[in-house]
Amino acid sequence: MVPLGHYRLWAHGIYHGDISPNNLMYDIPAETGIPEGVLNDYDLASWEGHPTTNNDRTGTIPFMALDLLRGGLERQVPRLYRHDAESFVWVLAYLTAITIKYEGHSCKISRPPYFDPWFKDAHQPHRSSKRGLYVDYGRELKIQGRHAQYLTTVRNLIGYWVELDNDSMDGSMLFGSDDHEDDLEGLIEGVEKLFGANAEDSFTKVKTLLLEAIGTPKVV
Repeated sequence: MVPLGHYRLWAHGIYHGDISPNNLMYDIPAETGIPEGVLNDYDLASWEGHPTTNNDRTGTIPFMALDLLRGGLERQVPRLYRHDAESFVWVLAYLTAITIKYEGHSCKISRPPYFDPWFKDAHQPHRSSKRGLYVDYGRELKIQGRHAQYLTTVRNLIGYWVELDNDSMDGSMLFGSDDHEDDLEGLIEGVEKLFGANAEDSFTKVKTLLLEAIGTPKVV
């Protein structure tokens, strides 16, 4: 599970900072035959206690967190663990709505026009399109094939980050105070409230594993 492995790296001071489809892969170990997620490309990752020559804001703009797009590309906003967590959700929404055709050892990706603003240079149109995804996902923007069964779950996750961004703009946070804006337990509790009492057992297991991970998410 890539998000869990990513969190463990973060807790140990290794900050990837560029969650995007091009950096997500999978491997199938011969011993188990079970696919395992792989987070690739650490060339621009930062490592706690070690200087970096990278002076730019790391990240792939179409999948960056909303508040980083609002004011963080010039490092006005410190990167938090939750920014990478949010990027995983934008990647998930994107992958469930595009069409992928495999041709030999290559694949062809066709994305609907809805995503065009995400890949343009202007940050604000991209940001507006992202914020509108909560309303349009599964409606104006159709979900592909078997991914449709996850529509409600993905919508809830998108809505969480949009509401968090709304609260950030208003000067308040869903976590109750700015001191807890990067607290993992508070983040999970907020998402759980959106899922309701009937959250899948697998989500509870993921929560338990995350809370058992060593260390506290850090600000970079």
